[in-house]
Amino acid sequence: MTLRPGPGGAVAVALAAAALVLFGCPQTSPGDSAPAFPEGVEVFERIYVAGTAIRELALPEARGGDGALTYSLGPKIPPGLAFDAAARVLSGTPAGTGRYEMIYTAVDADGNTGDADAASLTFVITVYEPYADVPPRFVAAVEPQVYVLGAGVTELVLPEATGGNGALTYSLGPEIPPGLAFDAAARVLSGTPTGAGDYEMVYAAVDEDNNTEPGDSARLTFAIAVREGISLVYRGSGDQVFVLNPDGEALDDALHAVELGGASPEVYVISTNTTRDPTSPRIAPVGVPARNLRGTEAARASGRRPPSPPAPDRPWVTEFNANPPLWGAGAGPPVERRQRLSRGRQAGGTVAEGDAFTFRDVDFDAERIVEIPATARAVVTDGTTTAAVWVADGDWGTCEECVSQEMADAVADRFLRPGAGNDVHDWITAIFGAPWGAHGYPGLLIPPESGDEIHVLVFDVDDDGFPDPGESRVVGFFWAKDLFLRNPESVVLSASNERLMFYLDAPYLAHRDGPTWEVTDPKPSIMIGVLAHEFQHLIHFYQKPILRDAGAATWLNEMASEMAEDLIADKMEADGPRAVAYGDPTAGEPLNEDGRLPRYNVYNDMQVTTWDGELANYSINYALGAYLARTYGGAELFGAIVQSELAGVAAIEGALRALGHSVSFGDVLTDWAVATLLSDNTGAPAPYRYNAGTWSESQAGGLTFRLGSINLFNYLLAPYSGRLRLEGPYLHSIEAFNEREQPPHSNTYATLGRTSGPVRMRVSAEAGNRITVVIKE
Repeated sequence: MTLRPGPGGAVAVALAAAALVLFGCPQTSPGDSAPAFPEGVEVFERIYVAGTAIRELALPEARGGDGALTYSLGPKIPPGLAFDAAARVLSGTPAGTGRYEMIYTAVDADGNTGDADAASLTFVITVYEPYADVPPRFVAAVEPQVYVLGAGVTELVLPEATGGNGALTYSLGPEIPPGLAFDAAARVLSGTPTGAGDYEMVYAAVDEDNNTEPGDSARLTFAIAVREGISLVYRGSGDQVFVLNPDGEALDDALHAVELGGASPEVYVISTNTTRDPTSPRIAPVGVPARNLRGTEAARASGRRPPSPPAPDRPWVTEFNANPPLWGAGAGPPVERRQRLSRGRQAGGTVAEGDAFTFRDVDFDAERIVEIPATARAVVTDGTTTAAVWVADGDWGTCEECVSQEMADAVADRFLRPGAGNDVHDWITAIFGAPWGAHGYPGLLIPPESGDEIHVLVFDVDDDGFPDPGESRVVGFFWAKDLFLRNPESVVLSASNERLMFYLDAPYLAHRDGPTWEVTDPKPSIMIGVLAHEFQHLIHFYQKPILRDAGAATWLNEMASEMAEDLIADKMEADGPRAVAYGDPTAGEPLNEDGRLPRYNVYNDMQVTTWDGELANYSINYALGAYLARTYGGAELFGAIVQSELAGVAAIEGALRALGHSVSFGDVLTDWAVATLLSDNTGAPAPYRYNAGTWSESQAGGLTFRLGSINLFNYLLAPYSGRLRLEGPYLHSIEAFNEREQPPHSNTYATLGRTSGPVRMRVSAEAGNRITVVIKE
């Protein structure tokens, strides 16, 4: 398979809607951090009777701070009660009456009780005399309720009161919405509302004296709004996610609305096509200002989105690797040639620096075999495997684009070193498995012993030199023809080099950013990543078609190679496709123009399970792979994908199941789309974990692998030839969203803008086409 860097240089229904509320975590400085109680947590007033043992009161736990937290309660605990600070529990039998204002405090290891370095909650305890007329009290509030006209409501259990004398009786009024009923004994409101409107509810509790006066009864007020088509209720803060049809059920002009109240967040709509066929979803906003519906085209772009540029391609390489002639391949070479090969170098011979060999390539345009004389310029071994770096004789020397000994040594040293777990070879095989070994094709493929040697040929791929600004190049490729025995009856197999090998581009490797060449310069650093990328392709070919008779879908093969670079970026000291400094676990800085993700932002609506030979194919496949790895197990997951007997989508689903994740590929696509929009939220939980703010770790082959965070809003596709300048994900206008036929296995993003109050929309979507609403502050 070929690898190409880009021009930048681097390679529910209405009522059943699933909802998740995401709360941002408090930010702390790198120095002294303070503990805090979770947002919204409070302790309500407690009413006790003197001489009667209380029910144990467990007080809430704080988070954060530096070191272990210590809890206290004061300034004066009611006589007879005791506070267990370790268990955070108040218990006992109150011995005196009175009203006690309590302060519950958490301090961290430094013992600082100042407001800036401690967390506190206040509440009241009231102790009454036995047999006194003790009024009941509610210790919890009721949030406003929004119901859909004509649709059954989820039963609402109203809170229980405390205190009072004797049994308590509950009531709800003055007017319950038509169609609803209140079960006073169970404190449950249920039914199907039949009348739209706004209802102010009074929920009351009285004790056995039936005194309804405010001083001797408990009251709560809350609002019920019955709306036509309201299905989504924003909770007023944080990010929130709703899937309108989580089971992929069809929507036929269904009326939905987002009830935003007084908040003014931005509302996004995502269409996820989980099927293998095109779909045509439609969104018709009702009462939303036109200025809110413009999307990226008018709101943030200096020009319309250009088509994805094609990449220089060797299509015959991709075609051969994806469809190797393993089935019905014929008899192969004559018997005497097979015997000679089994006794020759491929059966355990050695290669030494200075050896010469004429490699073969194919020029399909000219329909001829190309011979490439080369010399082994660097040979290394770890005692088990030998790696040889060959440089084409025409690309060796002192010219500006020529390869030097320093460069060949750097490639060899990064690929293979003595010792264990310290080079590209060891890291990639730990994740994906062996590159070669036993197989069932003795008359067709090179012998199993050939796995002892791996060869890298450095030459000017396609004889096109170093790219000009805006151009791209084939900077490396793996061609499985070289693993076949040479066969003069086949044009491709007559060019087999009969060894485990892959190719690197000489001008790209030799590129200097200054007066001297350094392996850490941008282009040479990319080429170290190419070592991992192409080596995965070699392993992929052996692990899937050869060992397991499994199909090798190009899009999945390329995704695995992109992830090979990503998973070992910090180990090989190269920034990788994420394009954030390899030692930085955070999502980096804004306006990042490098790596794969600027182009993913622009073409985030492409089909992910196909390969069209475009630069954007690399970007969208990497973006999905990066999401999968950061959410479901990184190195272990991708090792399971490559070593699966399944192909394509089935390989991903099978690997997820094997690791204990009961999610479908449709679930993955839906959650990935949400993760894209929430990638600037380090508090977003799984399954939206693109950006944890730190390393995501996984293990494979006894080694630990780390992946840095990703914030897609940090990436910029810089304008080229006056075209689109885009920061963050591309958002369709509603008009463009509705005009577009959505490809299989893809996401389409649109925005309804920043607004408030009820936002209504009519939604149509075929079965399997999920519609998600994301609300962001």
